[in-house]
Amino acid sequence: MNRIRISGIHYKKIRKHLFPGDYKEAVAIGLCGRSNWKGNTTLVVQEIFLIPYDKCYERRGDFVHWPTDIIVHLIEKAKKKRLAILKIHCHPGGGEFFSETDTDSDIKLFTSIHSWLDDGLPHASCIMLPDGRIFGRFINQQIEFEQAHQILIAGSTIYNWQYNEENFIDESIQLRNLQTFGKKTISMLSRMKIGIVGCSGTGSPLIEQLKRFGVGTFVFIDPDFIDKVNLNRIINSSLSDAENKVPKVEVMKRSIEEAGFGTKVIIFHNHVTDFQVIKELAECDILFSCPDGAEARHVLNLISSFYVLPLFDLGVKLNADGHGGIENIFGSIHYIQPGGSSLLSRKQYNLQALEAEGIKRTNPQEYEERCRNGYLKEANESSPAVISINMQVAATAVNDFLNRVHPFRNVNNEEVSVIRILYNELSMFYEYDEKPCPFFSKYVGGGDIKPLLNLSEIKND
Repeated sequence: MNRIRISGIHYKKIRKHLFPGDYKEAVAIGLCGRSNWKGNTTLVVQEIFLIPYDKCYERRGDFVHWPTDIIVHLIEKAKKKRLAILKIHCHPGGGEFFSETDTDSDIKLFTSIHSWLDDGLPHASCIMLPDGRIFGRFINQQIEFEQAHQILIAGSTIYNWQYNEENFIDESIQLRNLQTFGKKTISMLSRMKIGIVGCSGTGSPLIEQLKRFGVGTFVFIDPDFIDKVNLNRIINSSLSDAENKVPKVEVMKRSIEEAGFGTKVIIFHNHVTDFQVIKELAECDILFSCPDGAEARHVLNLISSFYVLPLFDLGVKLNADGHGGIENIFGSIHYIQPGGSSLLSRKQYNLQALEAEGIKRTNPQEYEERCRNGYLKEANESSPAVISINMQVAATAVNDFLNRVHPFRNVNNEEVSVIRILYNELSMFYEYDEKPCPFFSKYVGGGDIKPLLNLSEIKND
């Protein structure tokens, strides 16, 4: 499967440049990181170069001629870092096809690029239509064309254009969903692969809802077992599961298989820092973060950045007063788009907690010693949690996700970065926060590098 992913920030720049209002063709060039896994090739855009209008030899409504030597610096950078070149031009008058002129232009450009780079790796050429939709093709070293099967835009609104065969939808099961969101959206969901890290408090009701929308494939990550203490909030778990220490991911998989929707499930009873886990999550279309601590959130934000993926983070905080009552309850859903603000910059975790969790996981003895000596702040333990709160947060997250692939609310997606629920105040409100995070922004479109995610502990297989 051939795929291309573009952040919402880059997509807006490309669209504005390709459609300036003069109804003439224009060109943009992307430098892309790469991801390869299980026969799939994904190009992830990390840098955009807009070909200046005044540098083009000629621009018409059905033709653009531009000097290719203007991108020599990009080709040299691609050679140094083993990056891919993505060419995107527009069809101002529409036309969902590559013309003979387009093909001749691609043959000349990519013959030169392949000759210069000589790495045997594919590049890509795309066309943007007036409505903003993109389709494209990959070009291998033999200058053979292969269709781009999917193009994903990870922006405030998520665009997921799929050009492979549609999955079968059982309309007798999906009738109400089809009536609400339409066949196009339900078909998209049936071909989506969604990764969920954390299958307990918010993860379990999240999974329960998403599976009933007919999501095609799930990837579940959780290293823990069912315990009596979390039977109060993990849907489909039982006392038998707790007594037999059944992994949480296996309970989730069992419930989906019993539902009989035909959903595929991939499970990992591992920590999120595992190499195989990271690569499988990078193959997903959407990521959901439902863990308790800082380390998993940090790694998920890295995956979102390196592989240009939309990320939803669910949080619940219930503070008991120590006398059998509740002091306050908070819920939050953070939407993260690559190149914008991060869970770190929004203070969903801090570097001290990240360090503490990492040491506790990898070297418990050192963790205890450093805590005793006051050199390390203790990793936070889980706070009280109940199913009614978790369910509402999970439902709000699912509806936010659905609105970003099929807008239906009156508030524009670009105005919503965080949704907060204050249960004591009986209120819900949203916030905007997209100031680029200095730490994560530099990793957008990084793709596969060594070490993976720039984390020294992860060894590339």
